[in-house]
Amino acid sequence: MTSHQTLYLTRYTPSLLESIARKTQRQMLGIKGDSLPFTGLDFWHAWEFTWLNSRGKPMVVVARFQLPCESPHLMESKSLKLYLGSFSNTQFDDVDEVLNHLTTDFSRMAQAPVAVTLLDVDQVQGAGMGQFRGTSLDAQDLDISDYTWNPGLLQLQDTGDDLVQVTESLYTHLFKSLCPMTGQPDYASILVQYHGRRINHSRLLKYLVSYREHAEFAEQITERIFVDIVTQCAPECLAVTARYTRRGGIDINARRTLGEASLLKHLSETFSETLREMRLWRQ
Repeated sequence: MTSHQTLYLTRYTPSLLESIARKTQRQMLGIKGDSLPFTGLDFWHAWEFTWLNSRGKPMVVVARFQLPCESPHLMESKSLKLYLGSFSNTQFDDVDEVLNHLTTDFSRMAQAPVAVTLLDVDQVQGAGMGQFRGTSLDAQDLDISDYTWNPGLLQLQDTGDDLVQVTESLYTHLFKSLCPMTGQPDYASILVQYHGRRINHSRLLKYLVSYREHAEFAEQITERIFVDIVTQCAPECLAVTARYTRRGGIDINARRTLGEASLLKHLSETFSETLREMRLWRQ
């Protein structure tokens, strides 16, 4: 058996960073042109980022990247790992030089402004861990056998009154999908917050579990979940947040929203609060 070894460069090499066009996947969701049915952001945390200062001393931080969902491109995660690794044995005069390289390289690849923040150990520890607020879907006693993406599983709850609307925050830690590049598992916690006719909880969990053998990038999956819920359940307001566990030292977090201002009026807490926290317990 022949083994293929990945070459890890430790000198700053911006050409390692690769991006993926969002347009192709969005066309499959029925999204055409630049008019998006949602707003939102992608947050990435690189937990294993290091470089050398001007005197050769290692510097260690957590790098946070914030991409607007309107950016034409998203980052390919393996290339990001290799790109960030290329900083490790490179000397830089100061933190600002590192930050400038990261911001410039990311914005160029995303074709949109990308916000980059470098967090030291005190900032990370001070942020602590967050948690989703709302109702967990995971304690339901269900028989589940569908592990291939199936939007038909989504269904409204039959309340006997089509005019009744509710506001709910529902989440699961049971989510799993596959990386389309490597086939490796990607694990996540998913938060669905909405105002509208009540969504059937058991059918929502079955739908989210149906991604178990589905291969797609994290940001794209978040948009797919959003579009499916809008199509099948037609909520008045909706927010879908995905918090993926780290792989290769990097976690990916995406949020897509519809009617954000209206949803905030219905919720007792802001749905963006969980994104401001550094990480969930699984991350």
